[in-house]
Amino acid sequence: MTHAADVLRDPARLAALADTGLADTPPEEAFDRLTRLAARLLGTPSALLSLVDGSRQFFKSIHGAPPALAGVTETPLSYSICARVVASGRPLVVPDLAADPELASHPLVTQVGVRAYAGYPVVAAGGQVLGSFCVCDTRPHAWGAAELAALADLAALAAEEAERRRAGAELTRAERLLRDSEGWFRSLVEQSIMAIYCYQDGHFRYVNPRFAEIFGYTVDEMQAPGALRQVVHPDDFGRVADNIRARLGGEIPTIRYTLRGIRSNGEMLYLEVHGTRSIVEGRPALIGVGYDITDRVRAERDREAAMASRDRFYAMASHELRTPVSTVMLYNDLLLGGMCEPLAPQQREAVERSQTSARHLLDLINDLLDLSKLEAGRLDVRLEALDVAGVVEEVFAELTPMAAEHGSPLALEVERRPLQVAGDGRRIRQILLNLLSNAIKFGAGRPIRVRCAATEGGGVAVDVSDQGAGIPAEDLPRIWDDFVQLGEGHPGTGLGLPIARRLAELLGGSIDVASAPGAGSTFRLVLPGSPPEDAMFAAEPESAVAS
Repeated sequence: MTHAADVLRDPARLAALADTGLADTPPEEAFDRLTRLAARLLGTPSALLSLVDGSRQFFKSIHGAPPALAGVTETPLSYSICARVVASGRPLVVPDLAADPELASHPLVTQVGVRAYAGYPVVAAGGQVLGSFCVCDTRPHAWGAAELAALADLAALAAEEAERRRAGAELTRAERLLRDSEGWFRSLVEQSIMAIYCYQDGHFRYVNPRFAEIFGYTVDEMQAPGALRQVVHPDDFGRVADNIRARLGGEIPTIRYTLRGIRSNGEMLYLEVHGTRSIVEGRPALIGVGYDITDRVRAERDREAAMASRDRFYAMASHELRTPVSTVMLYNDLLLGGMCEPLAPQQREAVERSQTSARHLLDLINDLLDLSKLEAGRLDVRLEALDVAGVVEEVFAELTPMAAEHGSPLALEVERRPLQVAGDGRRIRQILLNLLSNAIKFGAGRPIRVRCAATEGGGVAVDVSDQGAGIPAEDLPRIWDDFVQLGEGHPGTGLGLPIARRLAELLGGSIDVASAPGAGSTFRLVLPGSPPEDAMFAAEPESAVAS
């Protein structure tokens, strides 16, 4: 019984039965004709086509129903002998049910009054047994070979009819899915924000509404002959026509390029086209999408104009501002040196303030020029093998007086000598001057430690640590932004750290920071042991360095 239940509930069998679409459907003449023919050929009062699922049998066709089953379309499996045919997959032929030890007490015998039964399995194309085609007699019946052969043929006909229904149902489902998919596809194409087209036989065979909208025409106007020449800029039409010929001829199956177009109002636009060759109804065609990049092109041009304006300003700053500032600083030095006449205390204080402001202005000009070159990609570096520890020691010595003025003792720790990298000594020195001078300015007069050590990757790391107020976590990302100054009362341009980080990246290295309020800050400069692959080895012209 366990085995029979497993067969009846087999998912593959139940799926095959469901695929026929026959369960719980009204009687059909195609099946009723088979049951009438079976009763006539075998001389029985009843013939049935019973479909069996996991819990019941459904009578798809019943001829000459016993009085107990009149008007009944299904019964539980406990009333079904057909379920035994399904479970075994073999014919079941019983001349006298009352004489059969297993079936004598079956409800079909005791309650319905059936005495003889012959049933053949109805088998789907995939081999699954869907049900039983059977005949029943109210008296014992010695089934003859000719009768059983006829019953087997009728069961096979019933199976073929069921298979046709399954195929028809599958076709119906496929057609419905196709209609749905076509609807989804059309909605997707028609509502797409991309311009979609099919070009064939010298004109646009199809364009979606977005394509027509970009050029300011209707879909019908875009699909009319000659529309291509109408919407492509005359200076680009020859190139577009050559691309179309090459793609249709199979020379270039797929292409991506930008063209200029003309809207219906005469306005010029820019379109980026992605197209590929295809075969539509046996003929070559081009199918593709287009993106209106007019706003992007205009924005890029505006950006280029802004960059050009900025570069002109930086050039002006270099040549028109640096010279007078340098002159002011020269005269300040002369005055402070007593070249004219001794200065009174108040005069000296005023000149020193003027010199401090001029120096700050000169630093700003220099930083702006460096920033301009970095953003324009024109700041070249000259890479050479050098000992980072030596550069650190030079910067350390240069800033020791400044540290003394702020009351911050400096400590230098070098892991070993040499600590060699491939770098630009002048740019590394510029980075270190910025990091160490910041540590002195913000170190609150406490000790500052500089440590140089080799990294696991063969490079060198330089740590600059102070014990100042530290930087809140929410402000850490901002310290790398241009012109940002977090501390108050400290002179600076707000460009030192952004320039230092970009210089480090230009050298193939990096700068990171670890900081917390009240715990001070540690800036780490990491330089590679070998130059980056895209590094430029050309030195800057002397005129550029001096400007």
